Amino acid sequence: MGLRDSRFLALLRQQAGPESKKLMLACCGAGLAQGVAVFSVMSGLAQLGSDGVQFQTFLLFLLSLYIFYRLFHYTTEKAALLALRGIMDWRIRLAAKLRGIPMEHFGRMQTERTQAVLLDAQDMVVEAARMLMAAAANSVMMVVAVARMFTISFLGACGVLLCMAVGLAVFFRLVSSVNSRMLPAIQAEKAFSSHLRDLQEGFQHLKVHFGKTRDLFQRWLLPGLEKASAAREAMERRHALGISFFAVFNLLILGLILFLLPRLLPVDAESVTSLLVLVMFCLSPMMSLVGFVPMLGKVEMNLGQLDALEHELDAAVESCESGLVAARWEGREPEVPAFESLRLSGVSFAYRDASGAPLFAVNVPEFSLKRGEIVFLCGGNGAGKTSFMRVLCGLYTPQSGEFFVNGRPMADLGVDVYRNMFSIVPGDFHLFQHILGLHCGPDRVRELLALMRLEAKVRILGDGAFSTRDLSAGQRKRLALTCALLEDREICLFDEVAADFDPEFRRCFYEKMLPMLRDQGKTILAVSHDDRYFSCADRVIHMADGSFAPEGAKPGL
Repeated sequence: MGLRDSRFLALLRQQAGPESKKLMLACCGAGLAQGVAVFSVMSGLAQLGSDGVQFQTFLLFLLSLYIFYRLFHYTTEKAALLALRGIMDWRIRLAAKLRGIPMEHFGRMQTERTQAVLLDAQDMVVEAARMLMAAAANSVMMVVAVARMFTISFLGACGVLLCMAVGLAVFFRLVSSVNSRMLPAIQAEKAFSSHLRDLQEGFQHLKVHFGKTRDLFQRWLLPGLEKASAAREAMERRHALGISFFAVFNLLILGLILFLLPRLLPVDAESVTSLLVLVMFCLSPMMSLVGFVPMLGKVEMNLGQLDALEHELDAAVESCESGLVAARWEGREPEVPAFESLRLSGVSFAYRDASGAPLFAVNVPEFSLKRGEIVFLCGGNGAGKTSFMRVLCGLYTPQSGEFFVNGRPMADLGVDVYRNMFSIVPGDFHLFQHILGLHCGPDRVRELLALMRLEAKVRILGDGAFSTRDLSAGQRKRLALTCALLEDREICLFDEVAADFDPEFRRCFYEKMLPMLRDQGKTILAVSHDDRYFSCADRVIHMADGSFAPEGAKPGL
């Protein structure tokens, strides 16, 4: 990838905008000031043999240092801030697009990979921005120094440039070989890390099962470690070779100038000394320049992953949300009409494999809900209950069928308005650190915590955070139910909410809470297998193989 196609440079240009020219001029100014400082040192060295260093030379040295410091500080700080702002803006943009993709596509994404892409590389990008400014300023200084070499000895300068060009060509060849080994090393380390996560997340299973422990270590952990180590070692050997070569190369150039140049070219001792001084001042900036190259390779790889993720999200964003994701967190919450009825007609949804072939389908010829109804949904594992609920609330987009709200097509409301009609407690619920999107007072929160018998376990802190989320499975489910009820939505969807409740609280949920919600005008659709409480429902619907049994059937009674 050339500099013109660099994502890193494009990121900085985009963030800098009209200030990019100012930043480039400041870099050039810093390089020129650094060159003037070098020339003042050389002038001081030449004056040592006469009457001593002149005060004007010393003043020029101090002035050039001050200018260099101010400009260098400005460029490195500005570039770092631009890079930080750019990477943070990119992450926010990706997070917004992630919010807009279909639920079924999100389920197919690799969560660990997405998290790594969104969270990694920030420090590396910021450091690369600083190094870029340093390399740019040093490059200007080196150009000035080389120009000065030509005024001292044209042939000597040509010889120095030839040696430097050969050395840099070899070094960049070595760097290229390092970059070619970087991706395999990263992939091998990610695979090894995934097995380490298995060790952590499956700790209790491994603790009681020696065979699983042995299998994990012998088949996966140890071979994965060997593969990751071998890939990383191959990369590091090349990297060490490149660094070592350049370190020797620096001394080699100085030796060639000192020992060979006077023998090969008509150059006097003063010219040789001047060339040596200029080259020594150039070597350190060259190190920063060549050190930036592998850093740029790593940054481009990380930004390439961000770019690939964005393209994936752009392709997956729902058409109904494509114009909204950029400002998802702005504006007012959609106003939801008073709910009276919901009807689905001819709705079908299918999971598909990579080739597009259907794997499992949910087919709903007819389904309806009325205000104040309690409907139970039951069926075996894999019957399609959870999938149907996700279709019902708009998380999954059906391939066919119509939705009618209060007798009107759902399209008249809009997807956002429709989804805002539902409160959901899914089986794989997530407890956020804070209470989000709620505008009720603390009294209402305390009331519901008492209703859920959590007032002695959980408090709401001043910033809306839970005092703890370290609870039993049943208590966490009750806390999730609390959050759902705080939303005060028209329709409540409960996916096996009572499964983790103790018998006493389970009876309270079915016999007291559900009727209470119905009295408040709420409509409830709950996945349940508690057949002893089926009498609490107005209807019980059985699902099998993605379809409904006839209305009113109550299996297990």
